[in-house]
Amino acid sequence: MNKTFKIDIVTPTKTIKEENTEYFRAPSHDGLFGVKFGHADATISLDIGEIKIVKEGKEKFYSSSGGFVDIRNNTVEVLVETIEFSSDIDSTRAQKSLDRANDRLKDKLMDEKRAYISLQKALNRLKVAKR
Repeated sequence: MNKTFKIDIVTPTKTIKEENTEYFRAPSHDGLFGVKFGHADATISLDIGEIKIVKEGKEKFYSSSGGFVDIRNNTVEVLVETIEFSSDIDSTRAQKSLDRANDRLKDKLMDEKRAYISLQKALNRLKVAKR
């Protein structure tokens, strides 16, 4: 019996389809969660972090800025504002984003919450780029 499921990753500009997935792991606001074939239906809020997909025993990694996951009938729909495959991440650009975020955190006139979110996104992109 085929114990795989499909994933649709939807952004405002593109849809990524992952068929025959064996395992999906993503960051929620309560910590990491995983999905395998037969998972119970659920809707989960995503946090900034790394998404891992396992197909045919091989791991793929994506950087995500948060969103939602809807799990129904062995289909995972990921709704995110942005997502980047690990090898598509421009590390130089991500490092510059990290530097800007650090500078904004030091500037008392900047919105501290937005600067912290920018910092988290840049750190995540740099981490996933190394996968």
